[in-house]
Amino acid sequence: MEVVLASSGDIGELFSLQRAAFLDEAVIYGTPHVPALDEQFDAFESRHAESTTFTCREGTRIVGAVSVRQYEERPDIERLMTVPDRRGHGIASGLMDRAEQFIRSEGHGSVQLIVGELATDNRRLYERLGYETTERWHSPDFPDVVLLRMTKQLSG
Repeated sequence: MEVVLASSGDIGELFSLQRAAFLDEAVIYGTPHVPALDEQFDAFESRHAESTTFTCREGTRIVGAVSVRQYEERPDIERLMTVPDRRGHGIASGLMDRAEQFIRSEGHGSVQLIVGELATDNRRLYERLGYETTERWHSPDFPDVVLLRMTKQLSG
């Protein structure tokens, strides 16, 4: 597996990966209307242009990705995703490690991410990696979704 910076030519495959990776959230919440699945391609492309995205590849196939961008004046890890058939192989942990390295290299001492409260597998991963819940609120756009802000202090 290789973790590399995404290129502009990856945008279509990343959009497809997002659709596949977040289907389980739709099942968890009992609705197809979760943020990652409701996002249209133009909005995805705009968000991607404002982000630094890393992909994990097996050969030519993208099997995982994560993005970093500024959100509310802090570095934010978003849209960590792994193809369903490759989960449990360390891809998400490797991507998180690379994202955190990038954030440290940019001179930041902490990072945040936002996760749905019912996404317990994701939360367990983040907690194992040292993230702590610091805020909880109902999503204004998705009233059935409770969101958690999780933060981590990054060491040198």
